[in-house]
Amino acid sequence: MCVSSLFIATACQSKQLTVIYTAELPLIINPPHGSYANLATLVKQTRNTRQPSLFLFGGGSLAPSMLSSFDRGAHIIDILNTIEPDAMGVAKREFSYFEDELTLRAYEAAFPVVLSNVTDPITRRELEGTWQDIVLERGGVRVGILTVIASASSEEYLMHRLQINSPYDTIISRANALRERGAELVVLMISDELPFINKLLGQSQVDLVLRSDPYYVEPVAPDEKPRANYVIVTSEAAAAKVNIEWPQGNPGEAQYEVIQLPLSDYPKDPVIAEQVATYDNRITALLSEQVARLSTEMDTSREAVRTRENGFGNLVSDALKEASHTDVAIINGGAIRGERSYREGHLLTRKDITSELPFRNHIRVLRITGADLKSALENGVSRVEDASGRFPHVSGMQFKVQLSSAPGNRVKELTINGSPMESGRIYSLATSDYLANGGDGYDSLKRGTEVPFSQQVTPLIADIVISVLRRQSTLSATATGRVSFVNGRDS
Repeated sequence: MCVSSLFIATACQSKQLTVIYTAELPLIINPPHGSYANLATLVKQTRNTRQPSLFLFGGGSLAPSMLSSFDRGAHIIDILNTIEPDAMGVAKREFSYFEDELTLRAYEAAFPVVLSNVTDPITRRELEGTWQDIVLERGGVRVGILTVIASASSEEYLMHRLQINSPYDTIISRANALRERGAELVVLMISDELPFINKLLGQSQVDLVLRSDPYYVEPVAPDEKPRANYVIVTSEAAAAKVNIEWPQGNPGEAQYEVIQLPLSDYPKDPVIAEQVATYDNRITALLSEQVARLSTEMDTSREAVRTRENGFGNLVSDALKEASHTDVAIINGGAIRGERSYREGHLLTRKDITSELPFRNHIRVLRITGADLKSALENGVSRVEDASGRFPHVSGMQFKVQLSSAPGNRVKELTINGSPMESGRIYSLATSDYLANGGDGYDSLKRGTEVPFSQQVTPLIADIVISVLRRQSTLSATATGRVSFVNGRDS
C-alpha cells in the first residue's frame, strides 16, 4: 500500500521521515510558553502516525535553572526518560557542572547522549557515558546522528580536562563513517553558529542540520542565509517538525518541509504534567523564604545584564564585596539568568535569587595587581556589541567604556573606591570561582593569588547574596554610574 506523498508524485518509489527537534528547555515550567508537558503531547501525536519519525533533543537544558542548581540537571533527564527521545545532543550548557556530572547524567539517561568532537585525555576516548555517533533505524530508514560543540565552549564553560577536536574535521570523518555503516541520512545537531554549515550541506556531507537559537538574526547576504535543510528554531520553547522525502536510493535529492511549532499550542500530557508538578512543589517549599522588598523596579533580561550596568548586578557584586571585605568585586552578566522584570514593591524570595543565580558558583577572593584588574575589565567589555555573558558588574570601581576603541583598549578613567587605579598596586578582589579560573576570557584573574575565604566552607554566591540582602528591609536595584559609555552610547 502506498502512502500519500508530500512532494513526489510517485510516492511508492520514495522514502519519508519526520523529525521532531527541540532544545534549550532548562525550565520545566515556563508560562506563558510551553515546556516538557506540552512537548510530550507533540511527540506522542507524531509517533501515533504511520510515518516513520525521530524525536531528537538538542540539549542546552541541564542548566541554568533554579532546580538544576540543586540536582545539576538530573530532573531534566528524569523527565526526558519518560518522553523517550531517540537521541540527545550535548550542547555547551551541559558542561555547566563540568564533565563528571555530565557523565552521571548520561548514565542516568535511558537514551543515547551524543557528543562527537571531544576526547578525554585520560581514556583517549569520548566522554564516558556518551556516544560519538549513532545510527538509528526507523521504518526502514537508517539515520546517522552527530553532535558537535564549538571550540570556544571550553573557554565559556571551563572544561577541566576534555579536548575539543575540530568540529569541521570531526563532521567530515564521522559522516563518512556513518554512511559506511549504512546511514542513508546524516543529521547533525549544533548549539553555536558554525561558518561552514552551508558548505557541508552543499557538498552533501550532512543532510540535515538542527540548531536552536532564540536570539538568531538571519544574515543579510543571500549566500549566508541558511539552506532549506539547515533548520534553526528561533523562538523560545518551540520545536521544529521536519518532513523529509526523497527518491528511494537517492537521499541527496531529499526535499524538506519545515514547520516551527510553539509548544504552548499543544495540551499538557497529564503524566509529564504530574511529574513536573512534583518537582516544582518540592522546590517551591524549599525556596519560599522571603528575603527583602524591592523599592525600585528591577530588570534582569538578557540585554539588561549583558550590555550595561544593572541594578541586580550591582546588588550581587556589592554582596560579594561586603561578605569578603575586599577592595572590589566583579561578577559576569552571564551568571544572571532570571530574565525577568520585577515591579517596585516585589517581595524577593530565596526562589527569586536562586533563579537569577542558578549556577553553583562559589566565591573566590584574590590579591591582584591593578594592571591585571584592568585587563579583566577590558575582557569584560570586549564584546558588548554581541551581548556577551562576560560583561562585568562591579563594586568598588568606576570606569568609562569607549566603544569606538578596539577591544583591549576600551576602559577609561578607572578608579578604585574613588582613587585612580594604580597598575602596580595589589588590590583584593571578590569574584566567582568561574571567573577566577579564567572563564569567559578572564585569563588575567588566573594571575591573582588566592586568599582563603573567612568561612571554613566556601559558600555559594547565591547564598551569600541572600545572606547579605536579608539584612535590609528594602532594596534599591538601580544603576549608580559605575559603568558608563562614551561615543554614542548612553551612560
